[in-house]
Amino acid sequence: MQPIGVFDSGLGSISVVKELMNALPDEHILYLADRRNYPYGLKSREELREIIARGISRLEEYNPKCIVVASITPSMLVLNDLRLRSSTLLFGVYLHHSLARAVEESSSKSISILASRAVVRSVDLQDVFKAYMSRASITLVDATELIDLVESCRFLEDDAKQVIADTCRRLLKDASIDTLVLGSTHIALIEDTLHQLYPNIRMMNPVVDTVARVKAYLEEHGMLTKSADDVRLRVLDVDVDVDKDEHLASTLKRLGLIFRPI
Repeated sequence: MQPIGVFDSGLGSISVVKELMNALPDEHILYLADRRNYPYGLKSREELREIIARGISRLEEYNPKCIVVASITPSMLVLNDLRLRSSTLLFGVYLHHSLARAVEESSSKSISILASRAVVRSVDLQDVFKAYMSRASITLVDATELIDLVESCRFLEDDAKQVIADTCRRLLKDASIDTLVLGSTHIALIEDTLHQLYPNIRMMNPVVDTVARVKAYLEEHGMLTKSADDVRLRVLDVDVDVDKDEHLASTLKRLGLIFRPI
């Protein structure tokens, strides 16, 4: 049975995996944990191109229906180039749709994007901004601290809410902000906590947009799976046997994900 392939440099993919499993309850998901190359957000464009090409090639061994590159950084910087080198349908996670909705729905027109350092410094993102600069004040925030907090699994600890609150207090200093764009799939994993901390701020999650595009494509092309096995998530790891990797295995289980290692 053909799976949907998903990968990222670490735990960020899990936000996409969870959304796919909710939106497409009969699909099989194959998750590649590329933790060897964490974080993508600190890699050069050239390094990213080769890393993402290797990840795509690894997942293609399993004949997937499609592959989701579950990280905004490589999606923006290198994925278009790699589409020319792959026979598999590739989806990325992008800021465009979420940013457009943010500008449309923001009352104060003051918006912050929490993103990786590479995205914050990206010329590509500045090009995206040009369409909105006359309509809103958009602040790019290097949220590497929050991304690292998620990757280290601190977001699952008892004091996580306070740690996230302290970090956001330093990052989000503009009181007029009424809309946040979650510019990292890692940060999407703490969306519920951000809602609790900032109940009056809208959250725009690009993961939701990506999964909607995947679902629409599979429906349109008659590619949906009609029934699912008990275990719908299978996990590959670049370096180790996932079943023996306590960090990844325990994190998946704590997030309520039943998986079978490959």
